[in-house]
Amino acid sequence: MRGMHGGSGHRGGRLRSSEVRRAMRWANTNAALWAVGNGLVSTTLVIYLALGLGAAGLGIGFIVAAPRFAGLLRLGVPALIARLGHRKTICISAYVASSVVLCALPLLAAPGRLETAASSIAALVACWCVYHLLEFVGTVSLWSWLGDITPRRVRGRLLGHRERFLTLGVIGGLCTSVLLNVLWRRLLPEAARWQPLAASAAAGAILMALAAVPLLAMPGVEQAPSARPRAPWGTLVRALAYPPYRRLIAFACCFSAANGITAVAQNIYPWNVLRIDYVGFQSMLGLTRAGQSAVAPTMGRLVDRWGNRPVMTVAQLIVSTGPLFYLIATPERRWWIVGAYVVWIAYAGMNVGLDNIKLKLAPPDNNAPYLAVYYAVNDLVYGSTLIAGGVAYDHLAAGGHDAMVLYTWLFALGWLARTLVVPMVARLIEPGATRLRDLATGQPAEAAQQVESG
Repeated sequence: MRGMHGGSGHRGGRLRSSEVRRAMRWANTNAALWAVGNGLVSTTLVIYLALGLGAAGLGIGFIVAAPRFAGLLRLGVPALIARLGHRKTICISAYVASSVVLCALPLLAAPGRLETAASSIAALVACWCVYHLLEFVGTVSLWSWLGDITPRRVRGRLLGHRERFLTLGVIGGLCTSVLLNVLWRRLLPEAARWQPLAASAAAGAILMALAAVPLLAMPGVEQAPSARPRAPWGTLVRALAYPPYRRLIAFACCFSAANGITAVAQNIYPWNVLRIDYVGFQSMLGLTRAGQSAVAPTMGRLVDRWGNRPVMTVAQLIVSTGPLFYLIATPERRWWIVGAYVVWIAYAGMNVGLDNIKLKLAPPDNNAPYLAVYYAVNDLVYGSTLIAGGVAYDHLAAGGHDAMVLYTWLFALGWLARTLVVPMVARLIEPGATRLRDLATGQPAEAAQQVESG
């Protein structure tokens, strides 16, 4: 096991193939443990806790959006790494600290702990926000680190396998959370509904702290050029000025806005209208994660063969149909909603592709500022859209609009917005990616190693 500050010992911080495989085994172990914890304390769980406290559309919007606004502060992560050095230490410390903060969440979720329900909801949002801020610091550091560990030619396959570990871990966490909820209510029928959810959150926080242990065994590759960002603040501006990355960020922003438009309605509709309880909702999420786990390695191989752009374009075309299933699901035909969670399996292609292309288009010798800009701008747009969606939902609902008509308009708008994002994926600038019209032949991208013009 290498120390917290361990380097690879190779020129330029490059690793041998055996070291890459060993490092990725530890990275996948980290991903699995973290994902189990994340499944135990998912956003859905926090939303159900808030709904139990009486939160409405705006409150739910803040729960989902507040962490995104906190994510703006990760623009300073490259400067933090440049000043302190030891990217590995910063990554591990941030993840452990985020788990410690998360442990306070179950205490805040108890009704009556604070004087008013509004105070409890505000404290819940604040805790959730600080937890994500610390986690975001770790995330920028980790992806910069993984960019040095994973060779570009096989990065898609490596990240595809990591995505499988993430999804399997989340499935394990979701199933454990559901089982805990069912057993708790069966063995303690008089217990309050929030108690098993709070217990699930506490268990998730502990597991996410343990997920930092495998990172200790990964080589720090501190000799790699990107291990200490150069000109971190100036590079943030250059990232926005670089055409391929600027177009990637523009797409990511529109992608986030399209998803954010209906996020509040999608979280409230199953609970308030379809009367799907926490166990049912988590079961649908588990279905999606299981499908994503099955196809993620294949997505990684296709990304390496064809490029990220064509895989992401087809994936987005599929996932954009999800709101249509919400649109046709009614209390009498509520299980039509399962169709959305089936087509959202295709998010595996988006997840692997985005993870790969954000590293591919960033300079390999100074990637942290590019990653920070990508995450921060994306979060700002998503958070703003979530708040706007929550306000619009509350305003329309308070105006006496028929609930089903309101949801119909929102879900139709969500489908349209997601569909309009598809051409933006197809226009991403990616060196050597296969053109969409050549996909039918199944041929890999030819040696067009120049950056495509827009």
